[in-house]
Amino acid sequence: MGLIKAAAEAIGSTLSDQWEDYINCDSLDDNTLVIKKTTKSGIISAKSRIQVNPGQVAIIFDSGKILDATAEPGIYTFDASTSPSLFAGQFVDTFKEAWQRFTYNGTPAKEQAIYYVNAKNEILGNKFGSQTPVPYDDPVYRGIYIRYYGSYTFKISNPLVFFQNIVGNIADVYTKESLMEQADGEFVTALNSALGKCASDGIKYNRLNVEQVKLAEFMNEALDNDWKQLRGIEVVKVALDSVTPDDESRDRIQKFDNAAMYSQQEFAAGRMVEATANAMEGAANNANGAATGFMGLGMMQMGANSVLGGQSPMAYVTPSQPAQPATPAAEAAPTSAPVPEATPAAVVAAPAQEGKACPKCGTITTGKFCHNCGTNMEEAEAAPATKKCANCGAELLDGAKFCVECGTAAE
Repeated sequence: MGLIKAAAEAIGSTLSDQWEDYINCDSLDDNTLVIKKTTKSGIISAKSRIQVNPGQVAIIFDSGKILDATAEPGIYTFDASTSPSLFAGQFVDTFKEAWQRFTYNGTPAKEQAIYYVNAKNEILGNKFGSQTPVPYDDPVYRGIYIRYYGSYTFKISNPLVFFQNIVGNIADVYTKESLMEQADGEFVTALNSALGKCASDGIKYNRLNVEQVKLAEFMNEALDNDWKQLRGIEVVKVALDSVTPDDESRDRIQKFDNAAMYSQQEFAAGRMVEATANAMEGAANNANGAATGFMGLGMMQMGANSVLGGQSPMAYVTPSQPAQPATPAAEAAPTSAPVPEATPAAVVAAPAQEGKACPKCGTITTGKFCHNCGTNMEEAEAAPATKKCANCGAELLDGAKFCVECGTAAE
């Protein structure tokens, strides 16, 4: 007894009257894993048409044994005189391996039926979570306890094994809920084992939610015998939506991070500066008087200095950006309004300085180069003299009647 794929021209309405029975199954959703189809008489007559849609495996069951199966979409004719044609579709190798084991096993029944198995690449929407915190040997924080929840996907990788060992001769439909009643506990147990392997691989607890591929690999290793070999199902993806440490572990992690940060002197100094400022405010408000408060503050600072190698915490604080030197008069921003001349009362006599004035910036220098702008003093003196503004000292352009920097009339 077997299935023969119908020719394309035989699918039309011309020969539809010759079909004894027509058996079809609509698309299977993620909750429906197996559905049973049969005729009113319970017997599939010869020349009956059987349709297989994408994402389905059709298994013909007769009196307690599997007669045939196919995973290749199309319309087939059932012929009792032919040998099985189950070696078609994506499960060729799987069917070959399982055929001898299941053709004469099963529950005896005096009927024929077709079971459509959900063969999607991923069956979605399977939630999981830890009811209590579980131990995790984090590579950084060591022994902590975490809670987690998420979802996973699986597929029926061996429809014959799944049908024979899990489903059996069902009355109508086998749903995912029926499977999860048995599989949920096994999944969580295997997941805890997989998390242990993640810890051994050096994955921190807060990186577990991005290790979907590795988690699925570890899960299939842990579930190989119970799920793949005995039930014909495999985990495809595991997504941890949330991984959180319990309260005690969270406190340990925070202390560990603080200790690691303050082991660096600049961070420790910053913390000491903050603590010192807070202590000074507290000392000023000391109930026994500010003097008593500041005496205690002095003892605290002595202890802090010893921790920081005898230096004040301020020695480790990064200084702010140094102030830019005053812009020389020659580089001052231009203005459209003339600068009024200073009154005698506003002029302050400056002590005489030794050296020569730099012809570029006016700085008094005694070396060969100006220590302010780097001008070569000897070359500057040898160069032709240029006119300077009497008010601000800026160079006057050739033929200019006014200074472009301050607007003073040229002499």
